[in-house]
Amino acid sequence: MMRAILRKSSSSSAALRRTLAASLSSFETAAPSAELPRSFMNGQISRFSVFGRPDVAPGWGAVKGFHAAASGPLNFRASVTSSAEYAVDDYASYDEEKVAKGGNSGEEGLEIAKLGIAPEIVSALAEKGITKLFPIQRAVLEPAMQGRDMIGRAKTGTGKTLAFGIPIMDKITKFNAKHGRGRNPLALVLAPTRELARQVEKEFYETASNLDTICVYGGTPISRQMNQLNYGVDVVVGTPGRIIDLLKRGALNLEEVKFVVLDEADQMLAVGFEEDVETILQRLPKSRQSMMFSATMPNWIRSLTKKYLNNPLTIDLVGDDDQKLAEGISLYSIPAAMQGKASIIGPLFTEHAKGGKCIVFTQTKRDADRLAYAMARSYRCEALHGDISQSQRERTLAGFRDGQFNILVATDVAARGLDIPNVDLVIHYELPNSSEIFVHRSGRTGRAGKKGTAILIYTPDQTRAVRVIERDVGCRFTEVNTQALLHVLF
Repeated sequence: MMRAILRKSSSSSAALRRTLAASLSSFETAAPSAELPRSFMNGQISRFSVFGRPDVAPGWGAVKGFHAAASGPLNFRASVTSSAEYAVDDYASYDEEKVAKGGNSGEEGLEIAKLGIAPEIVSALAEKGITKLFPIQRAVLEPAMQGRDMIGRAKTGTGKTLAFGIPIMDKITKFNAKHGRGRNPLALVLAPTRELARQVEKEFYETASNLDTICVYGGTPISRQMNQLNYGVDVVVGTPGRIIDLLKRGALNLEEVKFVVLDEADQMLAVGFEEDVETILQRLPKSRQSMMFSATMPNWIRSLTKKYLNNPLTIDLVGDDDQKLAEGISLYSIPAAMQGKASIIGPLFTEHAKGGKCIVFTQTKRDADRLAYAMARSYRCEALHGDISQSQRERTLAGFRDGQFNILVATDVAARGLDIPNVDLVIHYELPNSSEIFVHRSGRTGRAGKKGTAILIYTPDQTRAVRVIERDVGCRFTEVNTQALLHVLF
């Protein structure tokens, strides 16, 4: 009976949205121009009917859990998915070749419509043109449905978001259909950057719009996020720093979380979130499903695995192959004097991007500004770095995605977690500080099975560093003669 009260009334959702938008504006006089979260603007506010409950007053009512506790994640029994037979040896590396050759694991076995997941999720994916699973999604699906803890090691750009998203969305959708909705989140996804967090939440929202999702990160009014959490959500996606802030304020209750995911876990370490991540994991219920996805496996991640994962299954799409980049990325290197590097960016863009999108990586904010200013004389180009305000950052990224300009000059910190579709070319204007950063930079292209190109510009005294990248990543650059390139194009 109580759960029936909490179900969304489609006939009143528009009126509720207008009423709440008006009330929220009174809370946010300090930031009147900020946009409402997606859930408010798109009518996904099923929890607002909580005002109809006699035991909860409007506004900041006492947080009360409605999800019944059960053994295992939502006490869910995996559906039969024999048509998506996966080739994972328990406690062993995942062998992609076995899937290619084994049993029913061919093309027919990849069809999402045959996997027994919620029809609304299948339909939403089909509308996005996704009807089959990539290798990591196929390998993860069945053990995730069974509630297994797992570590997924995959090359950048191989579809990790849907790999963990599909099982979580399916379980919560079916649970809510049976039991109604609660107030506290059932799933928590941690991401190292706001861009990656926004992208992950976008995947959840677009694939399961019947679920209430929220994306939380710094640089935006925390009171808006607190208001939305108070009304109730199914899935929280966010950066560890903002999650900690919300916990300290008592606005986020993690007592009912059944699923926790660390996405791009190796980058959590790179941006200094180690302590925050462990603090959050310590606040979660012990009875939960934990999944961790990463392109690399540094010692910190191995330590997290031992402390916070329960008998995890390892799904390794890299294995003994040191090649950590997705297939389909062509790699080139170009030697150039320091003072001549800027002059070859334009020809490289013309030759290899062919009018598409290009990201140029620099080491410093100053170089990003200078290079973007110089290139803007001949190309549509913008800079992205840490000194740019959050609102301007979002406008810049939206313009790049929408094709208003097609060259983005970015620093490593500013570009972490970016998921821009259809990037044709990545140029390493300056060498990355590590092979892992090279992998993450280059992984901005060639995503989801598409082709892409990454070009490394280096000075003669950096030749040894280029060889180190080749050794660590397991790749080989095709060297391009600078003079020949300039001669051909000019």
